[in-house]
Amino acid sequence: MAHIAEPLLLPRSSCTLVFGLHWFPLVGSRSGKAGRRLARQHRSTHSVLPEGELGAIGVVALKNRALRKTSLYSAAQNVGQLFTSGTIAALLEVERVGYWLVAVHEGAVVARTDQLYRNKEDAAEVIDSLRQAYPQLRVLLTPEDGLPTLEAIEAASSSRSLLQPVRRWPAIMPWPVQGFVLALILVLLVPRVWQVFDYAQPAAAGQAQPEPEQAWRAAVARSGSQRRVHGVQGTTALLDAFHALPVGLGGWLLRRADCRAEGQRWHCQARYERSGPQASNRSFLALAPPSWTIAFSSLDHVAAHWQAEAYGLPLTRLKLPATAEQDKDLLSALQGIMPGFAQMRIGRPGAIPLSVPTDHQGQALERPAGQAVYVSRPVHVSGPLRSASLFLPHAAFAAWEKATLTLSQAERPGLKDSRLNLSLQGVFYETDQIMDDVSAVRCAGSGAGHCAGQRGSGSAADVGA
Repeated sequence: MAHIAEPLLLPRSSCTLVFGLHWFPLVGSRSGKAGRRLARQHRSTHSVLPEGELGAIGVVALKNRALRKTSLYSAAQNVGQLFTSGTIAALLEVERVGYWLVAVHEGAVVARTDQLYRNKEDAAEVIDSLRQAYPQLRVLLTPEDGLPTLEAIEAASSSRSLLQPVRRWPAIMPWPVQGFVLALILVLLVPRVWQVFDYAQPAAAGQAQPEPEQAWRAAVARSGSQRRVHGVQGTTALLDAFHALPVGLGGWLLRRADCRAEGQRWHCQARYERSGPQASNRSFLALAPPSWTIAFSSLDHVAAHWQAEAYGLPLTRLKLPATAEQDKDLLSALQGIMPGFAQMRIGRPGAIPLSVPTDHQGQALERPAGQAVYVSRPVHVSGPLRSASLFLPHAAFAAWEKATLTLSQAERPGLKDSRLNLSLQGVFYETDQIMDDVSAVRCAGSGAGHCAGQRGSGSAADVGA
């Protein structure tokens, strides 16, 4: 059961992921201090520390000194941020390397995982041992199981998963002696330092003020860094999830389904109602997809929960159209498809909140004339599910907050309603003027890289208009 001992550094589009850290559980309010001591004991160059009282520390020794100046993120910690509750084990194939196995319990990486194997069989032995330790373990082997992609793992990178250099400051004297020496140095040097500072203060007042253009560009970038756009690809994934829903399942009838965007995934729920005496919990469970989490709320109602990839892109990676362009082109196109929807409300654009940059005196820097800022306008669309295909080409810069599918009793569907009706709530992103200085690509409208799953018989896609 040999694993690949050397850590793997995998450069991605926006960061470098590190696989193969050594993990140790830490418990207690002083886990950070204990973790740093443990990292030094293992002669590690980098570590990932837990933030709470219950977690795990990951340590690694990198031999390439040039990489120590690069922003590195732990792939295992990113998975922990994607699965903050329950216990999962994910086995992901890494091209030209092998298979990567990581296990996460309540958001903390499990010791002796985050390892690379040449073949599946060696990893399977570890999974078997994990099952014995964690009876509720959920193993993710395919996207249908909820296995995250490398893109989703990369997108989860944050300050919590950033590898921090391990600093070694060996104590050459006991702490009381160190304190005495430090106090003596301060007594001798503070007066001289104060004289130097007092002399240099007039010169500091004449220092160059921050460049407004650069400061504003950084402020705008920060305002959009935490926002993501689903675009055509993410909207397609959402619609595919709805199309794949069975309308009838073992005598139970679909009534409503909701999906909300949380991080990099859609968190969805479908509600079914018992439609006849032949329906039972057993008949529903026999036909329900294995990826669903099922909860029977009463004798006649059941809720199914699942997740789907959201395919969101950071707002800062997109070259967005200006408001004037959207008013002319996008709104005109939406006016053309309005007859196919029961409701289509597009609000006025409003600026995304940002922290206005300031000078050395704390005064706000005036916004340069050519500096664009991000804005968003609310969107609420509802109508037949079939009409969503008309809206899809215009969703290139859309970010959705909530989507709802309802099954009505309409006997004679019309142009603006049907048995299956969809509601989408979110925003369109744009800029208040043309943004020429953004080094981004307009890629949210592309469906490349997304393969929709097959739509089985009896699904929402088969319900008549």
